Amino acid sequence: MLCFDKFKLVCNNIEYISNIKENVFISHYKGEELLYYKYQQNTPYSLLIMVDYRKHELVLEFTSKVLGEECINLINQQNIRTCLMNINSLSICLLDIDNILISAKVVKCDVTRDISVDDLANVIQHIRSNLSNFRKWICREYTNGIVIENTAATNRHKKRLIIYNKEKELMKATNSNFLNSLSDKEKVVCHFHGKVRFELNISTMAQMRTLLLIEDNRLKEVLASTANPIFTVVDEALKKPSKENCICTNLRDYERELLLKSCDYDLIKVEMTIRALISPNTSIRRIMQPYRDLYQRLMSSSKSDIDIRTLVV
Repeated sequence: MLCFDKFKLVCNNIEYISNIKENVFISHYKGEELLYYKYQQNTPYSLLIMVDYRKHELVLEFTSKVLGEECINLINQQNIRTCLMNINSLSICLLDIDNILISAKVVKCDVTRDISVDDLANVIQHIRSNLSNFRKWICREYTNGIVIENTAATNRHKKRLIIYNKEKELMKATNSNFLNSLSDKEKVVCHFHGKVRFELNISTMAQMRTLLLIEDNRLKEVLASTANPIFTVVDEALKKPSKENCICTNLRDYERELLLKSCDYDLIKVEMTIRALISPNTSIRRIMQPYRDLYQRLMSSSKSDIDIRTLVV
């Protein structure tokens, strides 16, 4: 089931909103003509409600924090109604939830996954050194993480994936109002302990259809998608993992690795095997040192030669 951190929805019917509190919404006029009503807040969560009378559109944009403690589940098929109900609970307007769920189109979204990762720094290092094409893909710094994006000239083909430490982001001062608004703050904080967020920003409807493998942008279709767009972008951005081991650059190291492998990379077993084959007067420490050095190089290579695809498959 796909999950999302942000949605921007558009309904081509302004009758799906009523009971607008005019003292809360900003009203914009041209002469005596009312162009739009707009409500926007950034805390405790991001929310935009806009009623555009010229386009006859209702626009809703919100993040998963609208779910309160249940933001740990992100936005999905099972809780999208709750998102709209929680907006109604603000008592600043009344949304026609049933009709919005049926007719709304998604014009922007952030497909998101929160994954337990032990060593984010190693993931970032791997990504930086394993881009499939350094002319087509770039990496940029991001707060507590990294951004991978392609160099496409148009938004239709633009791909942008953010990978960052969600636990650290949540504990920033800018999120204090959100955390303090929760009845069970510890539940949310504990859930994100050790979590890394993979967030794919999809900013055009055409790109959404391509990445989610859907025919139209209706909310129902988007939520029901069985695609894995984060994997798709990771697979395109990074080199395929090599099955060849390039640590050994000479015959002696190659022979040593064969012995390590036959001993299950257990240095004690290696030493026992060597002792059985050499003279008792030979320095075992001297003979074992190249094996220890090679073992360390192999372990370091194994750590850095991770495949990010396995995290998001």
